[in-house]
Amino acid sequence: MIRITIQDARQTISFLSDEDIFLRLIAGCSSNPGNLGELLIATEIYHRGITSRLMGDLMEFDKAVRQKGPDFIHKEISIAREKKVPLEWTFQAIDKETEREAIHPRACELAVIDLTSHNIQTSQGLEVPTSSEIRIHSGVTSTNPVVTYILPQDWTIRHFRGRGK
Repeated sequence: MIRITIQDARQTISFLSDEDIFLRLIAGCSSNPGNLGELLIATEIYHRGITSRLMGDLMEFDKAVRQKGPDFIHKEISIAREKKVPLEWTFQAIDKETEREAIHPRACELAVIDLTSHNIQTSQGLEVPTSSEIRIHSGVTSTNPVVTYILPQDWTIRHFRGRGK
C-alpha cells in the first residue's frame, strides 16, 4: 500500500491506494495541473471513477468532522499509531496532527505530489518514471488501450531520506 498525499496552494489530502492508482496520478500530472481538481480531471482519463471515489471519501471525512469534531480523526490516528498500521481514512489535513499523518505514515510507502512546486517525493521503494506507458482503467478493469505520458520538464522527482516501510 501507498499513502498518497496531494498538496496544492489551498489544501492537502491523503489516502491509501496501490501503485496502479499512483502511476495514473503521475500520468495526470503530465497535464501540469495547478490544483487537486485539475489533477483529478486529468487522471480521470486514465482511471475512470477516481474523482467520484476520492470526493466521496472526502465527503465522508468532512461529515465525520462536522458530526464528531476533529477529535475523532485524532483518535483514529492514535489507534493506527498504536497498532503500527496505516490510517485507512481518506482525509484532508485540518491541523498539525493530520498534516503529520499525511507525511509520516506507518507500514506503507509514501508519495507526496506537490502541485504548487511541481514536485513528487516518494519513499525509497517507489520509482516514478518521468515518462511511461499505462493502461487505461475503465472503472472496472484495465483495458487494452495503452497511453504514453510525459511529465513536463519543470517537475522534479526525489526520494525522502530515511523513510519507507
